[in-house]
Amino acid sequence: MVMNTDKREMARKIQQKINQAASSRLNSVNTYAQDGLQDNQIFLWETAKELGGIMNDQEVSEQDKTLCRNLIAEIRTFMGIHAEHNTDSTTVIFGTSGWRGIIGQDFTLLNVHKVVRAIIEMMQTPEFLGTVGFDHFDQVKEAGILVFRDNRFMGNVFKAAAMQELAAAGIRIYDAGECPTGVGSALLRELQAAGSINFTPSHNPMDYAGIKFNPADGGPADKNLTTIIEEKANRYMAGKADFEKAETDYDALRQLINARNMFTDFVEQKSVVFNLQHLRNWLRDNKHDLFLLIDNMHGASRGYIEALLGDTLMTELRAAAAVQFINTNDDFAFHGVKPEPNPQNQKQLMDLLKQNERRFTLAVALDPDADRIRYADAHMDMDMNRFGAVAYATLLKQGITGGLASTAPSSDFALEIARRNGQQVFETAVGFKHFREVLSSQKAVMAFEESDGISFIGHTLEKCALAGFLAAIQAMASRQKNLSEIYLDLQKNYGFYYPGKAGTEVKGVSVEKWQQYKQYVLQVLQERLLATGDSVSIGGADKAILDINTIDGLKLIFEDKSWILLRPSGTEPKFRYYYEIVSNQALQNAEKHASAYEKAAAEILQKAREIVDR
Repeated sequence: MVMNTDKREMARKIQQKINQAASSRLNSVNTYAQDGLQDNQIFLWETAKELGGIMNDQEVSEQDKTLCRNLIAEIRTFMGIHAEHNTDSTTVIFGTSGWRGIIGQDFTLLNVHKVVRAIIEMMQTPEFLGTVGFDHFDQVKEAGILVFRDNRFMGNVFKAAAMQELAAAGIRIYDAGECPTGVGSALLRELQAAGSINFTPSHNPMDYAGIKFNPADGGPADKNLTTIIEEKANRYMAGKADFEKAETDYDALRQLINARNMFTDFVEQKSVVFNLQHLRNWLRDNKHDLFLLIDNMHGASRGYIEALLGDTLMTELRAAAAVQFINTNDDFAFHGVKPEPNPQNQKQLMDLLKQNERRFTLAVALDPDADRIRYADAHMDMDMNRFGAVAYATLLKQGITGGLASTAPSSDFALEIARRNGQQVFETAVGFKHFREVLSSQKAVMAFEESDGISFIGHTLEKCALAGFLAAIQAMASRQKNLSEIYLDLQKNYGFYYPGKAGTEVKGVSVEKWQQYKQYVLQVLQERLLATGDSVSIGGADKAILDINTIDGLKLIFEDKSWILLRPSGTEPKFRYYYEIVSNQALQNAEKHASAYEKAAAEILQKAREIVDR
């Protein structure tokens, strides 16, 4: 089958546009700007994402998929050249998890140099030195900085820029190459380095790149440090300080790190939660009754699960047809999808599981930097809201007791399990950096967030999909059941929780205007719309507000423990709304109820935006 007429015509127009851009590129990047096509940078990336959608249409022929793939590559190549030569400044904002930007538009080679320079200057401040327990910057130079990346487009180019800046400052460099975020967090502590610079935009689409900075304890940098980075980087962006990018040879200061081996040793020798040999033995004993499906999403996790399980076990699992890895190749377009663990991407995995008739089935999808993970077995797609309850209940069954931390938009199911077992709960704003204190002080034995991030006591202060994978195997081994069976058992004991989320994008807004706009809307949400005792109409019924939580956005908690939360995204121009329905018994029409909560949340957000837009 082939493209319909509209899609084919769009592809032809796009090809013409790419040819025009390529022609201008032959003259020079400056000519491209002078030709008036500079404003079409966003158009080109948006076009690439649209082509990705077409490429995944089942009605599209292989010939046309190849055409889409080639067009995406043309766009990417062009924007890569633009990223290397573009001298435009931007506004640097370290959101929930670092600074992210569009490749070639604001995330450029020059701007990366400026941000890394700002990080280096931040590390010379009393605020940073006090955080890592140093007296002076020479100790930072000696301890060194860990540098790594996911396998995004231009990752090596941007990483090399960071190493040039670090070398110019005389700082020792540990280069872990392609490495998951959680692994980098563990290695940072193992190396006793002063901090890490990680090039990743996590789960964002193909047009994004990003930088994350972590201090010596391995957790994401807190606001006291990122504010300094922002201030110093934006001085360079605004031209308030002279800047010439470093081009220093970094080889003499660089040490290559075998991240896979170091991380496996770390888990084997230091894990509080995971007995790696026990998990290997369970997999070996059940290899003929087991099927594991791992989606690496073309990301940095490839090879790490194999290293954790070991060559001998991997050989046995493959011989027994008990394991399969998919999307392990380089693909900067992520075969045309947004590279995040989500229901749409999970459907392919579940289809493969349903074709398998083995007793134990598990599929996991890990995002490009492997800080997020989503689960499924042949019977249920399971996000972190659901798995968080399974993982925490498994810890309790193992005799590992202690508090539980989660973010405000996350399901309350796991928290209910903790409360009923006499354990303390901690609810924070979105961002794993908010878990640093409770994890490092061991007040919490586990922390998770609904966006598919999880970590454990004695592991890392970053979310780690590899820990999430081991936790799934541990749950199955502990109860000799699939994840869905464990989850259904927990529902019978603790109640029925139905979490959901949606959102709306704010298109065509600059970084600066988005920061201002979202603050205005948030202020209206928190201060001018609703109060305790008011009612919200949901599905034709009025629900009284029992409590209001403003730790992150606006969370309305109703008398039946159900809730709605609205907040702006910390990483992209988008408003998100979350909700959870709580019931003592299983709901037969859960989708209808969820739709009503989603509609109510959207209406509240719309009222707030209308007030701001007047």
